[in-house]
This record gives sequence, C-alpha cells and structure tokens, in this order.
Amino acid sequence: MTTAIDQRMKSFAVSLLESGGGLIEWPEHLKSGFAILPPQTAALLECPENTEITAESVERGLTINLASMFLQRAERLFPRDTSAMALKIDTLYLKKSAMDEPVARAFAFPNARVKVLGASADRVEYQFWHFAAAIESDEKWEDVVGVTINSRSHARLEMPDPLNNYDAHPTRLDQVPVDFAAATAQAAAVAGAKASGFIRRLEERMDRDMKRLKSYYHALLDDASDRSRRTVAEPDKTDARAKAVELELDRKTEELRERYTLRPSLRPVALVRLDAPALAVTLNAQRRDGEKQFNIYWNAMTKTLEPLACSACGEGIFSIHFAEGFVPLCGACAHK
Repeated sequence: MTTAIDQRMKSFAVSLLESGGGLIEWPEHLKSGFAILPPQTAALLECPENTEITAESVERGLTINLASMFLQRAERLFPRDTSAMALKIDTLYLKKSAMDEPVARAFAFPNARVKVLGASADRVEYQFWHFAAAIESDEKWEDVVGVTINSRSHARLEMPDPLNNYDAHPTRLDQVPVDFAAATAQAAAVAGAKASGFIRRLEERMDRDMKRLKSYYHALLDDASDRSRRTVAEPDKTDARAKAVELELDRKTEELRERYTLRPSLRPVALVRLDAPALAVTLNAQRRDGEKQFNIYWNAMTKTLEPLACSACGEGIFSIHFAEGFVPLCGACAHK
C-alpha cells in the first residue's frame, strides 16, 4: 500500500471515528496512535473501547489499511438506507456584485446565446461520499474513493472536508433525497482514473501472455502439418490432431480472457450531507428551437462558480454544448 493511500485511509478513519464520538490521538508523523471509542462503535468495529490505532497489523488494536477488515466493519456504522451524518452551515458570505462578468469568464456556450438574469441567495445540499473501490482480476486493486457532488446540479466538486469546518453543526436533512446513483457514477469515474495504471499493466500482461499462448499452439499446428506431409497414408489421424490443437487453443484463449476480466466494485462506507448557503445564478439560454432558464451556483466555501455536469458522461463542464431540450453536454459527448 502506498504512502498516499495510507494517508487517505488515515484521514478517512480519523474523521469517521471522531464523527461517531471517538477521541483520536494520532500524530501526523507516526504510524500508530490511540483511540477511545464509544461502546457501540467499538462493538461494531470489533475492537476494544480503548485501543491502539495503526496502519500496521496488530493483534488487539484497530488496523487501518486496505488489507484489514476496517472498511467492511466501518460500513456497519453507516447502513446504506440511512445517511451517515447531516450537517448545516447557517450563514456564509455570498457574492453581492453582478455576475455577468464572472459567468462570461468561467463559462462558454458554443451553440447558444446565454444571458445572466440575476442571482439570489439559496441553500444547496452538498454530499460528501466515501467508497471502497476495488477491481478484481489476475491481481486486485483497492483504494478509498471520495467524491463530493452538488445534489442540485450533480456536478462533482473539490471542496474542503466539512468535518473540519467549525461553522458546521449537526442537523436533520429529510427534504432532499440522497442521490446514490449520481454519487456512484462520479465515484466510478474517479476510480477508473485512479486505477488506469493498474488496468494498463494488466492489459500489457494479457497481451504478452496471449502472444506466448498463440505462439506455442501455432508451433504445435506447424508440427502437425509437418507430420501430415510425412504420413500421407493417415490424413484422418493428422487432421484430428490439428483439430484437437485448435480446440485446445480456443479453450486456453478463453481461460486467459476470463483470468484477466476486470470485475469492478464500489461499496459506500460513509456519507456526510452538508446544507450550506450558495448563490444561485439564473441564466437564460436561447437557440433556434427555443429558450430555457437554468441555474448555476456560486460556491460560498470555495468562492468560485461551480461547473455543470455533462448529462452523458457526468464530467464537470464549463464549456457547455446544449443538445435538444437544452440538455448540457461536454464537447466530446456533443460530437459523438
């Protein structure tokens, strides 16, 4: 496990345990720390209430790495059918100047005329998801994938951890449904990008093994062909030998493909829902087939305009191509 993955696991574990009422002392430069956990949390994680917490394997402590059972047990703390935690920020500074120039700098609309109609204070739910991502094949790749989405626009964002925000306080959020489908799609894209090196190495190995396999069996076929020239009196026996080699090659090829088949999985292990102030900027888009109003958002925590999400691939976009019905698309999806 790499140092980067160690650090993400450590950060995730500390935030998760502290949000559940645990007291964690784990210095930045050390591989081990100490945790005092509530009885219920300790029971679900199958560890003592007062326990060592470490990235290395220990007999009685809480081991935080991808080879341990931590992620599987942590899932018990946050069942899929309920939200893990709901937070609220009551007030934040909202930009008061006209938004025409910021929108013109940030966005492009190649196939529509777009005008800023105005901006108004609003509230948006931001969903901070953590997934345990894995790809099983001839080898196994694992990582923790975190994605943050705007529940209105479904755009994936880069935002600071809400558990470190002192303005955020616990609340109840029932009015906005948890958008599991959008989060899973965004997490799958992030996991695919993170695993690209692993996938490339597997593909290279499969190509190498496939070449060796075909070379071996083609040599057997050539040998069978040579025997046929030497034993003209027994063509049926020679043909049967060649057919057997071909069938075995097909079987071995199928086994090799199965061996290198990618089997990805995503398991949600934590979710924080954050209700926060935002500035809703209303735009009016005009095309030959009509016009439509829609909102983009100025994020009060990052002090930037947020992208929209491409309706086809889910990527965040600032250059927006409108399809029929004013469906927003990225350039690549618009030209498919």
